[in-house]
Amino acid sequence: MKYFLIIGGTGVMGTSAIQAIREHFDKNIVIIANWYGKEIPEFQIEGADHTIFGDINNSQCREKIKAYNNGKFEYMFYATALGDVGIPIKDATQEQINRSNNLSFDPIPSLEDELDIGTIVAYSTFYTIRHQLSTYGAMGHSKETIEKWVLESGSSKHACIRAGLFESASSRGIKLLLRKTSKNLENLKDPLLRSYFENTPSSEGIKKFEEGIFSEEKEAYGDCRTKKDDLYKAHLELFKSKNPVFINVCGKKIWLNDEPLLLEKYI
Repeated sequence: MKYFLIIGGTGVMGTSAIQAIREHFDKNIVIIANWYGKEIPEFQIEGADHTIFGDINNSQCREKIKAYNNGKFEYMFYATALGDVGIPIKDATQEQINRSNNLSFDPIPSLEDELDIGTIVAYSTFYTIRHQLSTYGAMGHSKETIEKWVLESGSSKHACIRAGLFESASSRGIKLLLRKTSKNLENLKDPLLRSYFENTPSSEGIKKFEEGIFSEEKEAYGDCRTKKDDLYKAHLELFKSKNPVFINVCGKKIWLNDEPLLLEKYI
């Protein structure tokens, strides 16, 4: 029997991981999925055999996880993150970066030490494209930290799925903050961002901003408009590949490489 652990099982990446596990592996599997938010009594994550509610930084939540198969898992997918976005990556303060890392990265190496995990899969994005550099804030630093960690040796194998823009809590958060900030154009220091909102309703500015990201992704990587099915297929590629490092997915295009995205080249 193989055990799989999903941290952040209700999000787009977490549900894509569950779907791909069910598709790729035989029936002798058990999926443990964790989520945290406003608690819903008796809530069960679709596709998971067991659902654990709780903050992954809380020791009680971790003890519940360890109770399954003595804490031994074939894979762990770390699909949760929280950090200040809507500002340029270069403008994020150290306090904001630390706060972002608290959930977005710090639990990953801790869980690697506490559990017996064959492969840990984390998630990133193409945060060095021009549009992301201007809006991804503290999360950009957390993603870089993840990408550097992927190349480090540990008790588990490390891998990362790096995805183009898709609809998620993070992307919605950026759009909400931009709509609020754009009410006073002086708050938009980045000239590229400001150009989308000048003499334009904020709703139209957001659409132009998204189209700008898609255009830049397509120019840089050959495709754009990443959907849930594309993320699912990226997970299948992870399972099929021998010792994968970065599994990139942008639109329907999927490719592998072993180079991290380093912010020092851009900020």
